[in-house]
Amino acid sequence: MTMGAPRGVPMGMVARGMVALAFALVAAGGEAWARDFLTEAEAVLMQNVRSIDKRTGVYMDAAALRLATALDRFEGRESAPGDALEFYSQEEMLDDYREILEHVMIVVGEAFDEPRRRENVNIKRALKNLKSEMLRDKARLETLKGLAVERRREELRERVNRALDVTGGVLDGADEGLARIAEREAREAARE
Repeated sequence: MTMGAPRGVPMGMVARGMVALAFALVAAGGEAWARDFLTEAEAVLMQNVRSIDKRTGVYMDAAALRLATALDRFEGRESAPGDALEFYSQEEMLDDYREILEHVMIVVGEAFDEPRRRENVNIKRALKNLKSEMLRDKARLETLKGLAVERRREELRERVNRALDVTGGVLDGADEGLARIAEREAREAARE
């Protein structure tokens, strides 16, 4: 018996997610799994949010914070004392960024596959937001990569490359999900 993507989950999203997960496991050597990828405040916020578009938004805000903070560090701006990311290295923030995206792929894929949610406009909104966030993040990651190369930070450059791979996978998955929703909407409109 051959296994494929769960019904309705974009295959590209699943495949890229598996590749990204394998990269994370190999690259982190298990260390990244020893701590949570969300801060305590982000985790509490996530517990209070139920709709898929709002959950995706919380994850994307958390991911964007990791990238912005990593860029700030290159400009000499450190986190404020007591800030949740104060003691994180740029490399750790990129690991967290990847883990957040991997989790988003799972959450959105499950929501897409769930029939009662599939009809919900929230999944479409979540995919649109995810796509726009990934395009923005891709540009930030390219900036980070340039800075890492310029300052000869090889380990950081490698982690940025992995983050770019995952970002591309999420972007592809969002595109595929939106295309499937458009096809379904077109079929439903043709029936009416």
